Amino acid sequence: MTAVKPDRTRRLRVLRRWALSLLLGALALFLVAAAHDFAGPWAWAGAFAEAAMVGALADWFAVVALFRHPLGLPIPHTAILPRNKMRLAHRLAEFIREHFLEAEAIVRLLRRADPATWLAQWLSDAGNSALLARQMTFLLQQGLALSDDRALRTVLRAALGRQLQGIDGARWVGGILALLTEDHRHQTLLDDGIQRLRRWLDGEDTQSLLADQIGTMLKRAYPTLFAWMGVVMDPATLSENLARNLVKAAHQWLQEIADDPEHPRRLAFDRWMQDAILRLQTDAAFQARVQRWQHGLIAHPAVQAYVDGLLRDLRVWLETDLQRPDSRLQGQVQRLSRQLGFFLGEQPALRDALNGYLEDSARRLAPALRDGLAQHIEATIRAWPDADMVRLLEEGVGTDLQYIRVNGTLVGGMIGLAIHALALAVPLLI
Repeated sequence: MTAVKPDRTRRLRVLRRWALSLLLGALALFLVAAAHDFAGPWAWAGAFAEAAMVGALADWFAVVALFRHPLGLPIPHTAILPRNKMRLAHRLAEFIREHFLEAEAIVRLLRRADPATWLAQWLSDAGNSALLARQMTFLLQQGLALSDDRALRTVLRAALGRQLQGIDGARWVGGILALLTEDHRHQTLLDDGIQRLRRWLDGEDTQSLLADQIGTMLKRAYPTLFAWMGVVMDPATLSENLARNLVKAAHQWLQEIADDPEHPRRLAFDRWMQDAILRLQTDAAFQARVQRWQHGLIAHPAVQAYVDGLLRDLRVWLETDLQRPDSRLQGQVQRLSRQLGFFLGEQPALRDALNGYLEDSARRLAPALRDGLAQHIEATIRAWPDADMVRLLEEGVGTDLQYIRVNGTLVGGMIGLAIHALALAVPLLI
C-alpha cells in the first residue's frame, strides 16, 4: 500500500491540534462567560462560544463519521468509507474504466502526444542514445552475470533443437531447389561451378597434389608394378605426367559440357534436379529419410559440441567487450539508436504509419486493458485492510477536512452572535 508523505502527516496533525484548540478555546470562553452570569459583554461572548462549540462538535462528528465510529460508538450511518469499501472499490474502478480507459480517449491522447515524433527527437539526442546504450549493456551484463553458463547452453541448445525439428527439411530444401531451377538458374550455377573447377585444376598446387596422390595410390595398390616402372622412369615424373593428362582430360570434358547446352551431362543434371525436387516435395518415404537425417544431425554430439562452442565463444566475447570502457557493442547500440532517431525524424510517412499502428493497437487492446485494469483496481481496494485504507484517505484529504472543523467553529460562533443580536432586537421592534 502506498505510504503517505511524512510532511503531509505532520501537517494533518498540526491542523487537528489547531481545530481542537479552537474547540477548547470556545469551551474556556463559555465557562468564563458563565462565571460572569453572561452579564453585559459576557453575554455576547457566551453566545459566540456556545454556538462555536456546537459548530465545532457537529463538524468534528461529520468528519470523523466519514472514517470511523465517533468515540468508538456504533452510531448508524458512521464509518461511511470502511462500511462502503466494496461499493467504493466498484464505483472507483468503473469511473476510471469509463472515463480514462475508453478506447477513443486513449487514441486522442496518443494523437496529441505524437509518440513517433517524440521518439525520433529523443533518440536523436546524443545524451539519450548514450543513456539507452548504457542501460541496454548494463541489462545484458546483469543477465550474463546471473545466468549459469552450462544451464544457458543447455536451454539454448534445446530451444534450437526444437526449432530445427519443427522445420520440414525435405519440403524446405525442395522449395529452394525449385526456386533455383526457375528460368534455368541451376544451369547458370553449373556453368559457374565448371569454371571454378577448371581454374582449380589449372593451379600448380592442385596438379602437384594430384601427382602426389597418384604416386601414393600406385605405390600402395601395385607395389611390384610401381617398382618395375621406377626402373624405366622416374616415379615423380610418371605421377606428374599422369596428373597432367588427367587434368587435360578433365579440362576437355568440362569444356564440352560448358559449350553444349544439350550435353548429356547437362540433361542428366536437369533430370536429377527435377527428380530431387519431386521426391523432396511428394515422396513420403524420402521425406521421412530426410527427417531422420535431420534429427540425427541435430542430436549428433559433434553438432551439439559445435553449438556449445559457438555459444561459449559468444558469451566470452560479450563479457570481455562489455567490461571495456569503450565497448564496441555499446557504441554500436548508441550509433544505431541515434541513426534511427534521425531517420525517423526525416520520414513523416513512417512517423504517421507508426502513430497509426499505435492508435490501432490501442483500439484493439483498450477493451481488455480497461477491464483488466478496472478489475485490478477493484481487487486492490477490496484487499486493503480497513485501517490502512482509512489512514491513507484521511491523511490524503484530511487537511482539507480539518479546515471544515476550523470553519465550523468560527462560522458557528458568528451565527451565535447573530442569533444573540436578533434576540436583543426583537423586543425593541415589538
